[in-house]
Amino acid sequence: MRLLFILPFLLACIPGHAQTLPHHQLRVALHPELHTLNAEDRITLASDSPRTWVFSLHRDLNPVSADADIHPLPETPESWLRQYRVTLPPGSDGFTLTYAGTIFHPPQQDAREARIFESTPGTISAEGTVLSGDSGWYPRFGDGMLTFGLDVTVPKNWHAISQGERIAAGQNHMVWQERQPQDEIYLIAAPFTEYVRNENGSASLVYLRQDDPALAQRYLDATSRYLAMYQRLLGPYPYAKFALVENFWETGYGMPSFTLLGSQVIRLPFIADSSYPHEILHNWWGNGVYVDYANGNWAEGLTAYLSDHLIQEQKGNGAEFRRSTLQKYADFVSASRDFPLAQFTSRHSAQSEAVGYGKAVMLFHMLRRQLGDETFIRALQNFYREYRFKRAGFANLEQAFSLASGKNLKPFFAQWVQQSGAPQLRLVSARAHYDENRPNGASYDLSVKIEQTQPGAPYALGLPITVTLAGQDAAYSVVLDMKDKQTEFHLPLSAQPLRVDVDPEFDLFRRLDSAEIPPALSQLFGAEKLLIVLPRKAQETLRAQYLAIAQAWQKLPSRVTLIKWDDDIERLPNEGAVWLFGEENHFRGEFQNALIQSGTMLSEGGVWLAKEYDRTRHALVLTAHIGATPAAWLTAPDAAMLPILARKLPHYAKFSYAAFSAPELTNLTKGVWPVAHSPLALAVTQ
Repeated sequence: MRLLFILPFLLACIPGHAQTLPHHQLRVALHPELHTLNAEDRITLASDSPRTWVFSLHRDLNPVSADADIHPLPETPESWLRQYRVTLPPGSDGFTLTYAGTIFHPPQQDAREARIFESTPGTISAEGTVLSGDSGWYPRFGDGMLTFGLDVTVPKNWHAISQGERIAAGQNHMVWQERQPQDEIYLIAAPFTEYVRNENGSASLVYLRQDDPALAQRYLDATSRYLAMYQRLLGPYPYAKFALVENFWETGYGMPSFTLLGSQVIRLPFIADSSYPHEILHNWWGNGVYVDYANGNWAEGLTAYLSDHLIQEQKGNGAEFRRSTLQKYADFVSASRDFPLAQFTSRHSAQSEAVGYGKAVMLFHMLRRQLGDETFIRALQNFYREYRFKRAGFANLEQAFSLASGKNLKPFFAQWVQQSGAPQLRLVSARAHYDENRPNGASYDLSVKIEQTQPGAPYALGLPITVTLAGQDAAYSVVLDMKDKQTEFHLPLSAQPLRVDVDPEFDLFRRLDSAEIPPALSQLFGAEKLLIVLPRKAQETLRAQYLAIAQAWQKLPSRVTLIKWDDDIERLPNEGAVWLFGEENHFRGEFQNALIQSGTMLSEGGVWLAKEYDRTRHALVLTAHIGATPAAWLTAPDAAMLPILARKLPHYAKFSYAAFSAPELTNLTKGVWPVAHSPLALAVTQ
């Protein structure tokens, strides 16, 4: 029992602790088989706090207090929560709350924009416990900051994990504390095997549901690698540990000092160097500097830029990553669905992801190109140092970058954060004039005319231009300032210009022209109008499964979906998008003709995608443009494959084609059709 008194003593030694933030001193016992917990929480408030407070708690926990008056309120913030008013006696600096009861909300599927997520406000079960601030497992006062100590008792062979530092661990008993301000308290528990590595002042931990030393070693190595990388880039890691925790359903959550990932996710070979560094970096952005959500969530975009984009850039794939990012915006965000970055709080659909992640990634990329790497990194380091464990918004980022660069960046942030929409560009003409008597050896005058074609006012752009020159291996590159809807630039050149490319590396946030976008599944999933055409002549079991998939997709929000049998329509529409299901589909020949434009074609046996894929043994998904209409064709040799394939496809949204083995549906190949012509590239008229 001596361990129970360690935390109160340590916290009492922190100068000014009780005078600054509410502090929760929690003792919790979990009973997973019963879905229940017992808890005692000593809440210490700031010395100048009011005597009356309102808190929320799970409605089944029934709190009582011997040193304060507690009354339930009729207001209910969420269906599983209840609000209470607590009144402290005069001179009191806090109160103790005792409560017990059930928290059991099994993860439920939530269909959003063709993706299937499982989520829960919180659950205690024999499989594991996942509790957050939203669960109501401890009294929560608004959305204010707090500090805490947490003493947890769990069943035999279980481990309990929270943010911060573990200061004691015994048989079925752990004590965690966090002295730095937090915006909520997490509690994760399950029968885990623990792996630990201590180095450079912080601990790397892995908690797996089955003993797997090789898998643990992979993540311990990745933790060490990326913690070191981001500390060099941004500043000291703000927590005492980072832990990978395996969840009992598929998730991708980033909490302060740990990440909660699903069993299948962590075993994918590429995750340790893709999604995993993203979750580590969140401890600087989002869980180190907190987000002022009232003014927009900047942390997701900045984290994606310095992890997902940076890692691809290091591999030489930065331009392709940005092209894919811009394509998501073009495919999922129509003018009627668009919204400013300042209104983004969290991802709940492909549309919100395309703005909140994608547009923000491009914002930081444009800012980095404008200021240079050294200034960009210095601004981020200053921002992190000043706002660590504080809330910050886009305005605070603007100030940090303005101070570091000595420039007024208010117009830049106003344009990209406060406004919705994106510029659209057209290269009107490129003409060269030769004059051997021009000064400084600049014998050629290149005239380039560019216009912004989007409705409304022009954007202020730093426009990347690349010019291919006769007899020279290296192209001439320049960034030109464009502030009007149409501008003509004149470039003096010493060699003959042959070709002009505008933004060839996709460095600008803009709405791509349709000719820049290859056919992809995202155009089907992002369409506001969708027609699904079913094959009447397919076998009965296949017909039933095709119809079931179509009806499930018809229920997805944010679009109008029609379902037709192929013998009920004479021709395909020239608006929206079209899914063609089945080998026997009447319109397969029309799709095959359109597919030829992508450099491939259907054959009697299958399709050639670098090698032959047989339709009798493989499930295939191919896209094409039938005229201007995005179209996709789906076929599988076995009806049992179709429900699984339908769940997989949203994860392949950025691809033009994919093939899967039967019956296990392992992905065999995927890719993007090449783009032959860009409207932002022209041969120079001499």
